[in-house]
Amino acid sequence: MDGTGPTRRRPFGTNPLVGERGSETERRIFQGALEVFAEVGYNEARVELITQHAGCSRPAFYQYFSSKDDVFWKLARELAGKMNELGRRLERIDADRDGLVRLSAWIDEFTTLYQVYAPIFSAFQAASRDHETLARQSTTVGDRLDTAMLRAFGRRNRGRDQALASGMAAVLIRCSFYWDVMAATGPVDRQRLVDGLACVIHRLFHGPIDGVNIERAGGAVRTPPIPTPVMPPLPAPPHARPLRPRGEQTRRRLLEAGAKVLPARGYHDARVDDIVATAGVSHGSFYRYFSDKDDFFRALAEEAGGQMVELLGRFPAGGDTGELRLWLDEWFDSYQSNGGVITTWQEMQEAGSDLVEFSQQVAGSITTGLVAMLESRGFGDALVDALILLALLERLPYRAFTLGFTTRAAAVDATVTIVRRGLLAQADD
Repeated sequence: MDGTGPTRRRPFGTNPLVGERGSETERRIFQGALEVFAEVGYNEARVELITQHAGCSRPAFYQYFSSKDDVFWKLARELAGKMNELGRRLERIDADRDGLVRLSAWIDEFTTLYQVYAPIFSAFQAASRDHETLARQSTTVGDRLDTAMLRAFGRRNRGRDQALASGMAAVLIRCSFYWDVMAATGPVDRQRLVDGLACVIHRLFHGPIDGVNIERAGGAVRTPPIPTPVMPPLPAPPHARPLRPRGEQTRRRLLEAGAKVLPARGYHDARVDDIVATAGVSHGSFYRYFSDKDDFFRALAEEAGGQMVELLGRFPAGGDTGELRLWLDEWFDSYQSNGGVITTWQEMQEAGSDLVEFSQQVAGSITTGLVAMLESRGFGDALVDALILLALLERLPYRAFTLGFTTRAAAVDATVTIVRRGLLAQADD
């Protein structure tokens, strides 16, 4: 890895280099770590679990790695190297069918790579909280995607073009996550997702081209109706009774505090202590309204999910620039106040509770509405494009507010252009 090969950590022997047997042991540990991160998530991963999956002893593990964090970040650097290789392989994408086919093949390569390293992509947010420097070094994974796209389309790596490519790189990664989560039971096979992503990116940089990235009239992929999920009812608080104004105010302060604590600490590391300290209330006040942290998070998630569903029901499907900007201002405001819930849902995939089902119910409800809206275009694959739109609306505010990679204004501008050109096949104003 990194061109140097595996080495032993001091003080394990006088010769730091290892032979073929040592290389195989290190590779087994890497594979065992990927399996553990996939099964239990980053926070619950332990060295003992990794060694069990790798079929090696703890002393053997510590010959090569100091901790699970050490394994994770070496895997992240390995992934970054493979992303470099993938970026170099993307050739020029022309405004014709051959260009679209070439782009589809490259995206398919990425989704294959994503499948191998999915636990690293999924755990990155949780792993980054205590390792900001390492995280900053590894965030160039997305940069490699957007730089490759800009070069292939003959665009400049700055300004508006760079913002569009960065946005689509984030969407590509997020859609791969959606597909990975839905793979066992979802209605979208990988090739269908790859082709849909390729068409949107091709339209974004080359514009809509009939017969190339646009199939009109009877050419649209018809999506069978998706039943609207029913969200599980929120359990009653331990001392259920009508709240007086003061009680409702205290409950509201707790929920607002949770929306601040969650992005900073994450679902697994957020504690009741952190929430009550931020809200400025006692532990007794917390347990007057919520049974435990899961009950609290579920109330917060239900509120945020309801706002998302209501807002997306008013999405301006006509693509008018003014209306779209006004709607996005409202969406970004909502995300800024509820972003802790939205960005934490990914960490709940390993939570082992009905919170996972709840997050999937919300996502399903949102997707159903977006599919119905996109069906009216008369072209494209409404289900795939609904996933792309959901990823866009989730990731670009995340890049602005949580990661600080861009400004809110730049994120809104990029979203407007991607929606109009990539998803609705409209020309710029």
